[in-house]
Amino acid sequence: MRDWVTDDPMYFLRSMKTATPLQRKLSNRRRATPASPERGQRRTHDAAHSLAEKENQAMTRMARIFVAMMLSMLAACATGQRMDYVDASAWSANYTEDYIQDFWIQTADGKTTGVGGVSVSEFSRGGTSGRICCSLMPGVGQTIKVVWRVGGHQEDESTWKTYSRDVEVKGAMPTQPQSHSYLIVRFFPDHEVEAELFPSADLRPENPRVDKLFSGQRVMRHIGE
Repeated sequence: MRDWVTDDPMYFLRSMKTATPLQRKLSNRRRATPASPERGQRRTHDAAHSLAEKENQAMTRMARIFVAMMLSMLAACATGQRMDYVDASAWSANYTEDYIQDFWIQTADGKTTGVGGVSVSEFSRGGTSGRICCSLMPGVGQTIKVVWRVGGHQEDESTWKTYSRDVEVKGAMPTQPQSHSYLIVRFFPDHEVEAELFPSADLRPENPRVDKLFSGQRVMRHIGE
């Protein structure tokens, strides 16, 4: 039988004119032979493999994002620090003639933070206090409760009077969350209080926001200044 497989189309057409019906049938069957099942299965397998690979890549990206979020949360938990909290110690500036035996900082719902001070002298005697370092407390924009006790130098503790005020923390947050800050608590007449936060780099005598009392200058200050 003559070979009908050729790369020359003109030769194929000329041959078809003289081909017997059987030859035409065999030639047409050869041309119309479908792709082998193995080839179809290979294409299906390749498509499925490509889809599975894309799904695996998407799952990997999601897992990486989840791990990064968890690491960030664990880092904050490891230090016991919330994102809106700061590590701080308190300084006090007393613009009254009350002798403040001690004071401490609470959260708005009454939980003690551990930040506070003792022995705040009267304004006429310098107006500053001893310092207690240090603990975590709510940062700028958060509400805190300042609690303090007033009593004479020689008076029994049972005679001391306790006051408290809810105030919003003013000032600036530190640029590095783990760095130390200072909370200046200012006491004014009529039992008014202010609280201003200073990152450690900003607590300088030349900073106009820092009270002159800390430089030994008895300069009066009023609430809101």
